[in-house]
Amino acid sequence: MQIETDGPGLKRFFEAALKRPVELVLTDNSSRMLSFKPSGIAINMRLSRVFLSAPQEVLHEAASFIKRRGGPTPVMNRFLRLAASTTARPRRVKARLQGRHHDLASAFERINSEYFEGRVEAAITWSRKQPGRVRRRTLGSYCPLSRTVRINPVLDNPSVPVLFVDFIVYHEMLHAHVGIGEKGGRRVVHSREFREKEREFKRFEEASSWERANRALL
Repeated sequence: MQIETDGPGLKRFFEAALKRPVELVLTDNSSRMLSFKPSGIAINMRLSRVFLSAPQEVLHEAASFIKRRGGPTPVMNRFLRLAASTTARPRRVKARLQGRHHDLASAFERINSEYFEGRVEAAITWSRKQPGRVRRRTLGSYCPLSRTVRINPVLDNPSVPVLFVDFIVYHEMLHAHVGIGEKGGRRVVHSREFREKEREFKRFEEASSWERANRALL
């Protein structure tokens, strides 16, 4: 029987199967589909989104694997090989990469290589300009459905340093890499893990200081 579920459904399944609290993060990581780490009485799990449509026998074998903390997983391995061969690439978007002052394609490639070993598979584009004033400006966003990073064109400005554009691109790519967690039944976009990894940006303090000093520009 096929289980078509969502993140909360998978969380409930594993909590029932493992008889322990589970903190679950869904990721787009195509090289490490399942990882887990005990944390007190709970288990922290990172799970590829391909498990959202996994058959019941795959999920039960995954739960047994976690209980045993290892062991053979032939059913799960077959499912993951099939998923890897049929999973669609990121949906093409009409990308606007080259701005007047900043090139998103080179920023994406540079950051993917330096921080993610080239593993983030996503499209990137400048977002469309929104007419009128907005109360709170979003400098970037990541859509997991289309796997697209969008960067606000307000950053395509000669007064905005490459350093800061790189930081915003890194932040959004990090969403694709880390995924969305759940705690207390609520989605957690900026988890503790995310914030820790965000600070791994080599010029994090400099980028943060520049943002604080130039809020009027943004």
